[in-house]
Amino acid sequence: MHFVPSMKEMFSKPYLLMYSFLIFVLPFVFSRTTNELYEFPKITVFYIVCTIVAALFLSDLILRTRKTGSVPSAIVLFLVTAFISTLLSSHIYTSVFGYFSRFADSFIFYMALGVFYYIAVNVFSAKDIKTLFKVAQVGSVFLFMFALGQYFELFNLLWGGQLQDRVFSTLGQPNWYAQYVLILLGISLYEFLFRNGKIYFAFYVVQFFSLWLTFSMSGLAGLLVLFLFCFLRLFFIKERSGIMSRFVAVVSVAIIIPVLFPGMFKERLNDVLIDAGKVVSRYTVVMAHTGEQTNLVSDPGYIRSGLWKGTLDMIVSEPKVFLLGTGPETFPYYFQKFRPASLNYSSEWNYVFNKPHNYYLETWAEQGLIGVLSYLYLLFFLFKRADERYKGGILAFVVTNMFGWPTVASSVLFWLMLVSAGRKK
Repeated sequence: MHFVPSMKEMFSKPYLLMYSFLIFVLPFVFSRTTNELYEFPKITVFYIVCTIVAALFLSDLILRTRKTGSVPSAIVLFLVTAFISTLLSSHIYTSVFGYFSRFADSFIFYMALGVFYYIAVNVFSAKDIKTLFKVAQVGSVFLFMFALGQYFELFNLLWGGQLQDRVFSTLGQPNWYAQYVLILLGISLYEFLFRNGKIYFAFYVVQFFSLWLTFSMSGLAGLLVLFLFCFLRLFFIKERSGIMSRFVAVVSVAIIIPVLFPGMFKERLNDVLIDAGKVVSRYTVVMAHTGEQTNLVSDPGYIRSGLWKGTLDMIVSEPKVFLLGTGPETFPYYFQKFRPASLNYSSEWNYVFNKPHNYYLETWAEQGLIGVLSYLYLLFFLFKRADERYKGGILAFVVTNMFGWPTVASSVLFWLMLVSAGRKK
C-alpha cells in the first residue's frame, strides 16, 4: 500500500494533481530578486495556481453538469465581514490588494482562499484530502533538509549567508516555520499514537526536530498545548494496547533532541525571563538604560507587550474602529500614533511595525469586533467539525496566532482542514 498515490493516479485526477503541486511546492517558493524574499513569491504562486484551477472548474461546470454544495455559514460570515471592513476602509487599495511587500491577509487573498475551499470541497473525497496532507508530510522532510543545512552552515556556504542560530528553512522566519510544522506535527502525533501509523513516527521525529531548531517560543507554546491535548485524549481511549509504549517513544524524542541540540534555548529562555521582568516593572526605561539586565538574543516579549498595548489603545480609540476596524492590512498606517514610547527602548526602536504580533488583536484592529468574532466562529466551526486527526494541530495553530499571524503556506493548510470539516455531514 502506497503512502501517496502513484503518478498515474495523480494524472488521472487533474484537480488532485494541481492541489498536490500547490501543497508540495508552495513552502519551497522564494526569490532573492524581490524585496520580500518569501511571502510575496509564495502568494504569487498561490494566486496563479488558484486562477488556473478556477478556470478549469468553471469550464467543467459549463461543459458538463456538476452538482455543487453550499458554503458553511462560518466561512460566508468570515468573508462578508472582511468585505464590509474593506468597503469602509480609508485605504481601500491596501485592503483589497494587501500591504507592501507581502500582500497577504488582503481581501483578494481571502477570496482566493474561498475559491480554494469551494473547488476543493466540491471535487475531493475525504481520501483525497488525506492524500493532500500526506503530500505535505513528505514535503516537510525536504523542508527539514533545508533547515539542517541552515543549522550546520551548509546552506550558508552555498548562498553566502551568515550562520543561522534559528532555522526557518524556506518559510522566511523561525516563527512562520514553527507554525507550519505544528499543523503537520499534530497529524503525525495523532496517526502514530492513536492509529499506530509507524511511518508517522518518522514524520514526528523530523517535524519535532524542525520545530526545536527554530527555537520559537510561540512554537514551543503551541507544542506544549498539542502534547497536553494528546495526553488528555489518552483518558478517553478504551483500547490502550500499545499506546503507552508509543507515548513513551514520543516523550523520549522530545527529551533526547533538546539534550543533544540545546542550541540557543538558554538564551531564548533568558530573554523571556528578562522581558517578563520589564513588562511588570514600573522602571522599564531606567532598566533599559542602565543595562542591569541584558537580552542575549532579542527582546520579543517586551516588544510584543508594547505592541499589544498600543493596538488595544487603537481599537478603543473610536467606535468605528472598535466595531468595523480600519480595514484589512491597514494596521501600519494607524498604529503609529498609538505606538507606546517604551518601544523606543527596545531593540526594534527604529522599526515601522506592520503587525501587532497577535492575529486576534490584528483582526480586531483591522476588521473590528465583527471581524474577530467571525474569525473565532470560524475556528469553533473547524474544531467542532474537523476529523480528530486535525484537532491537535488546530489548537497549536490557535496558540501560535496569539504571538504571530498565519502565513501563506500555513493558511493553505488551515483552509484545507476547513475543506475536511466542510465535507463532514
